[in-house]
Amino acid sequence: MSRAAVVALILFEFTVRGRAGPWRELVAALLAGAVVATFCGELVRDTWAFRLRLWRHRWPDLLFAVPAALSLGAGGPRASATLLALRLLARECIDLVAWRPARPVLQALLSRPLPLLCLSFLLTISLGTLALMFPAATRDGMGAPFLVALFTATSASCVTGLAVVDTGGYFSTFGQWVILGLIQVGGLGIMTITTTLALAFRSQLSARTRGAMQELLEEETVLGFQRMLYSMVLITVTLEVLGALALYPSMVLAPDGHPLTASERAFYAVFHAVSAFCNAGFGLYPDNLMRFVGSPGVNLTVMALITLGGLGFPVVTSLLDWKTWRERGPRGAWSFLPVHTRVVLLTSAVLVVGGALAWLALEWNQSLAGLSLGQRLWASFFQSVSLRTAGFNSVDLSKLGTPMLLLCLVLMFIGGSPGGTAGGVKTTTVAVLAFTFRALLNTRSEVEVMGRSVPPATVYRACAVALISFGLLFGLAFLLFAAEPHLPFRDLLFEAVSAFGTVGLSTGVTPQLSALGKLVVCASMFVGRLGPFTLALAVGLSKARASYSYPSTKIVVG
Repeated sequence: MSRAAVVALILFEFTVRGRAGPWRELVAALLAGAVVATFCGELVRDTWAFRLRLWRHRWPDLLFAVPAALSLGAGGPRASATLLALRLLARECIDLVAWRPARPVLQALLSRPLPLLCLSFLLTISLGTLALMFPAATRDGMGAPFLVALFTATSASCVTGLAVVDTGGYFSTFGQWVILGLIQVGGLGIMTITTTLALAFRSQLSARTRGAMQELLEEETVLGFQRMLYSMVLITVTLEVLGALALYPSMVLAPDGHPLTASERAFYAVFHAVSAFCNAGFGLYPDNLMRFVGSPGVNLTVMALITLGGLGFPVVTSLLDWKTWRERGPRGAWSFLPVHTRVVLLTSAVLVVGGALAWLALEWNQSLAGLSLGQRLWASFFQSVSLRTAGFNSVDLSKLGTPMLLLCLVLMFIGGSPGGTAGGVKTTTVAVLAFTFRALLNTRSEVEVMGRSVPPATVYRACAVALISFGLLFGLAFLLFAAEPHLPFRDLLFEAVSAFGTVGLSTGVTPQLSALGKLVVCASMFVGRLGPFTLALAVGLSKARASYSYPSTKIVVG
């Protein structure tokens, strides 16, 4: 019954899309009611069957029921039915994976994690594009055009934040829920799904594939996989809930100025908290967060969420080891932290403080003009934190001066840290390159970091990440320049780096892009999001190291 209702609703919505008439609204409402009724009937039936074990067996349906109930009250049965239809379609896909004839295909993909990861992102983007094309996804009831839906779904899944339309004004409550889900899946779910599949089929994986997954996820044992998975989910949910509670008091007015209801304020708080922690940069206000430029609560909360999401889960997990801090004290605990954690924290601190001071000095009479001293300080630190990967802005970036714009390109290219929701070449890559340069100046044969030597393979990988990323960025920027010859060079360059680094900041040219330009930016976001993962997998799946070497030679460089 539920399958027939879902298929009928989807076919009806897309075949009569754009046609007016009271019969259309009546039939759509009836089909939507059928979907909601069958879904609720299944939950009632399973509640009687499983009773207290219902959460264990049907927790995804229960999670979908919450936003569906909110959409039912705010947007009517069609928005709620569309959300439930997506859940039922996802359940069919899961059943297809569990189907015996499909298992060899899944196992073949698991033996090649690189195609699996790419297909996971492509599938997420495709489902998001389809969902945003539903009439219930936009406020005008027409659904988003294909290119707008594709661009938005790609930006949300790749946690970038670039948008060709006003997210809060163009999309309905249901559409915003879809975007929120894409952000959460893109920021955390892809890695979680990949890890879960690897755990479920670990006995069928080759030794080389297991080694690649261990290197990608920075764990050495199956137990380490499981602990990391549980930690990721627990840390994400906890921080996002705390962030939403902290943002709730500030979410008082809607974009048009009218007061928000309690449920609307809760949704606004959750949306911005998830977007901040996942480093997505999507906002429901047309000016992003410019109206909160002087709000300490919003600035501190969003900066904390961006930072914690961008530091990486291994770093956050080591920082949350309260036993070490209690027994050893701050100074002893700092020395006891892993070298990776200390390098990430020091590099991030230098970039944040240096970027804030540079923004304050270079933008005093540019984007910071007209603000009070306190607002200028808040804006400088906020932009310095957001610049590296988040994409939120509290000042008008169209007023950005050229010197600061060049520095912004560097910060966006660096990005966040490994193992988190951030993009870019990563802070550790830049740190290893800096330590390598220091070793070269000191004529040292080994690269040293905090009393430890860095393996040559790590140095080679850092060089490869930087070189490949720069090459990809150059090629994608070239295509964007060729597709948009009428737009300013500086704005297009900023757009290209922002998309590749999954930052999401823009000087205002995103809505002006042509169809070809939007496709190039979509490709940039996709490549930028997959870049570090694909490189790690490519290295992990490379052939065994050769047992021979060639005679050495000398090449003059510099």
